[in-house]
Amino acid sequence: MKTRIEISGCFPVLNSLNEQQFINAIEPRFIDIRNPVSGLQIDLFGKVSALEILREQGLVIAEIEIPDDYLTRHKLQQDQLEQVLVARVSKLRHPATGAMAPVEARLATK
Repeated sequence: MKTRIEISGCFPVLNSLNEQQFINAIEPRFIDIRNPVSGLQIDLFGKVSALEILREQGLVIAEIEIPDDYLTRHKLQQDQLEQVLVARVSKLRHPATGAMAPVEARLATK
């Protein structure tokens, strides 16, 4: 399963980041999340498979890839999982300073 998330509010705080640094800031947000159905903690479940930085528009679009069996294994619906992904990306850690930068995230239109 692939989900595209549009992230805004990254600039100017995260303006100096390149593509790999954005990926490194996003992926740790998917570690130790809470399952919205059971409330139990779940380990790493997704990775950034593609990233597009649109500095002029102030956007970063990340494509998150989730293993196909993840939804059935954790008894989740796709929309439940997408909402968790969006919520987890609402803060990104600056790799140089370690400070958390609040950003806005939403599902990207296809």
